[in-house]
Amino acid sequence: MKSFTLKSLTVAIVSTVSFASAADTYNIETIETLNNYRSSIPQSINASGQIVGVARFPENVEIDFSKVPSRLLAQIGFDPEEDEELTIAQYQAIVENLGNYANSSLQTQRIGLNQAFIYNGTSSEVNAVSATADQLANSVDSFLYSINNSNTAVGVTSAPFELIEHEYTNSDDETETAEYFVSDFLSRGMWYNNGESSVVEPEAQDYLGGESAIFDINDSGLAAGYESVALSPAAVTRIEESCEDPEVASESQPLEVCVWGIWRGLQNADASNIAAFNNSRYRYSRPRSGYNAGRSIYDIRGKLWQFDASGEVISQVELPTLVERRSDDENDFSSYAYAINNNDIAVGQSWTYHPDRGAIRMPAIFQNQEAQPVTEDPIYLWGSATDINDSNIAVGHLTKRPAGTLRSYGFYYDVDAGELTILDSFFNGASTVVRSINDNGEMVGTAEVDPTLSQVRARAGFYYDMSAEAPQIINLNNTISCDSEYNIVDANDITENGEIIATALKTEEYTDEEGETQTREILVNIKLDPIEGELNNCTDNEEPVERQGAAVGLGSLLGFGALGLLITGIRRRTFLKTKKS
Repeated sequence: MKSFTLKSLTVAIVSTVSFASAADTYNIETIETLNNYRSSIPQSINASGQIVGVARFPENVEIDFSKVPSRLLAQIGFDPEEDEELTIAQYQAIVENLGNYANSSLQTQRIGLNQAFIYNGTSSEVNAVSATADQLANSVDSFLYSINNSNTAVGVTSAPFELIEHEYTNSDDETETAEYFVSDFLSRGMWYNNGESSVVEPEAQDYLGGESAIFDINDSGLAAGYESVALSPAAVTRIEESCEDPEVASESQPLEVCVWGIWRGLQNADASNIAAFNNSRYRYSRPRSGYNAGRSIYDIRGKLWQFDASGEVISQVELPTLVERRSDDENDFSSYAYAINNNDIAVGQSWTYHPDRGAIRMPAIFQNQEAQPVTEDPIYLWGSATDINDSNIAVGHLTKRPAGTLRSYGFYYDVDAGELTILDSFFNGASTVVRSINDNGEMVGTAEVDPTLSQVRARAGFYYDMSAEAPQIINLNNTISCDSEYNIVDANDITENGEIIATALKTEEYTDEEGETQTREILVNIKLDPIEGELNNCTDNEEPVERQGAAVGLGSLLGFGALGLLITGIRRRTFLKTKKS
């Protein structure tokens, strides 16, 4: 096996100095990115200032070129027999294409692009599973999504891949061998505290090992997430007909590889039923919504797990869907819990039915083992509840179609009063997603700031105080110096003291293999500490707008394909391409 690693390179951040002017309303703290990772995205902060998140794009993965598609090598102009070292651009292209969420082949090298981390003065990796000697290093994706005030963090991990040989008889009655990368499971919810970790095993593990995820944990150790509970009726039929029927199934691939292909196709399926319309002039055209349906071979249910101090599950509760699956619907039909408050009320999402559009995902409140809708107004075609505070105010987003284009609208919902409020945004029709709310009614999230007709619009992180005398959405780029090196594109979490962790774009200098200085944009974690000051008007001036224009590239930086339904808008941790929000 001939393999190479990336030639060493020198990187220098353009500036790492935190600063504030007299007019700013926040001081900026930079949270370091893990060594050997290019970018970093924060997810949650607790009362003691510990932060969890996801580092993105490993810089030193060993590449086995016998497991890289030849067409990709030709496309980037690299010949393993002649070239000794990859350029930075070639390395990036290979790693991006072989990343688990972009890579649709189990015969090519698998690379995990995402690494869970915890920050407490320094950033450290968090792993609940690790590759053994027989498994592929750097093939695991891991995410930490929440940390409570007892310093317990929760998230999701995939399994490492292992290369297996599969013997089969070809059409000439000759024995051949094919190689595939396979893993023990699709995903596991993980629990972590002070170096100790555990995972939750899902009820249904047929064929691919099943799915589970944990997205939030309250201060009493009650965690919210989901797990696979059964194969869907449609999956049972399709697996039998496509993978197990000897007259149809391909002998050249193992059963689990065939089933994985079905699951992969379902995961990437577009929610075409909420698209505008089908063009009848093109007989075979299919409408596309830009929203990923995130389906599965499994029926999935939201779950609440009660953990003890050592990470053992001592009790659990299954959460229902908003409605029962119809008798003529054989697709997976699921619920998902994304956040939970200290009153043990969870929020999330559930499949339900639109009167005209069929199966859709909508926000759900889970209380007393029942699922309640936020709204049943048919004007809304999609949505999710993403967080809930201890005053039982839930937040999230709802999608409708103004002027023929799908847009998301931020909301807050008073669970006790049953009242729904839609937030104003930066301009009419701006997609807005609320990530988090604290007990003071302060919310943060991300919203479009570019009113052009482009499908991919620039975004900014925002702040909104529902208890203010005149509530308004505030662009966080107007709360820091107009000449700041940071372009805040998302705000992920807010503490009771008003501290915000956010994702920002920043320009980085690096020296390429020719010794030339180049620049690129990376995602970094920043923490915003409130101070006395006044809002700046950076986004109203022509010059500072250039700082925001960089957000157009956010889709490629953030779009690392999350597990299952992360792409549908989960609590303060969704990494959406702007056209999908």
